[in-house]
Amino acid sequence: MEEKGLHKKMIIADFSLLLVALFWGSNFIIIKEALDVIEPFTYLGLRFTLAALILAPFFWRRLSKVSLNDCLVGCLLGLFLFAGFAFQTVGLLFTTPANSGFISNMAVVIVPFLYFLVTRHFPGWWSFVGGGLAAAGLYFLSVDEALGFGLGDGLTLVCAFMFAAHVIAVGVHVRRLDPIVLAITQVAFTGLASLAVAVFYEPVGVMLNQPLHIWGAIFYAIIFCTIGAFVTQNIAQRHTSSSHTALILSLEAVFAGLFSFFFWDEVFTFRKFIGALLIFAGILIAELRPVIVAKIAARREVIARGRVDE
Repeated sequence: MEEKGLHKKMIIADFSLLLVALFWGSNFIIIKEALDVIEPFTYLGLRFTLAALILAPFFWRRLSKVSLNDCLVGCLLGLFLFAGFAFQTVGLLFTTPANSGFISNMAVVIVPFLYFLVTRHFPGWWSFVGGGLAAAGLYFLSVDEALGFGLGDGLTLVCAFMFAAHVIAVGVHVRRLDPIVLAITQVAFTGLASLAVAVFYEPVGVMLNQPLHIWGAIFYAIIFCTIGAFVTQNIAQRHTSSSHTALILSLEAVFAGLFSFFFWDEVFTFRKFIGALLIFAGILIAELRPVIVAKIAARREVIARGRVDE
């Protein structure tokens, strides 16, 4: 009975992460036009800082009890998150959007290896097979030309490692610390760090003087892609593995392609369709694993009981 309860919680957690991937994927078409007007670190700074300021009053009692350890862990998560966005943003200046999208999402392959190095706990071959299929799918979905490897690609690869480290750090710490406090502190750190970069490298005078549609894009990202997404991820990772989380979040690329097809007139080619199928296959493997393992265990138990009865 307890095992069924845990499996039900994992299904709910996976569905929640699916919604996170959906909103992150939708944000690509919303922010694409906005970034032609607003500077990238100004956007990130406003998005994450305002998200933290909105969250804080609702959870001030939890925040009032925060320990130094909670703050340090939250800042560590924020550091990985900020570094991921920073390397992705700078790397995009020197590579193509297709290469950036593919390499950024290579976190799905990096997570199982990095998880093993950090925890010394083998995540299982299913995680590597699922991650490999998802990576192949991301290649078909994102890269239309030959994948080169220059400065921008190298910077974006660092971004993938940072995002992978963020997923693993959340998985390690969220089971023993308050997920809401961790979400607020990591979002606040990312916002303040982004604003610090914006002050030094971007025109500060126009930071708050943005058109109405830009503020609409920012608040969409704040509510659904930051507050909703990171609070949901932190809570969901209490009930599912880091490798599983990375696999489901790789659907961000699939949703981005679908939203671009429906709202941006981007062609969803047969190649991209194959890529989406491979990502779904990788996730399906991860989803079916516990069911198959449980059935094998039950079968062995039946056989063992039959032998005892004999």
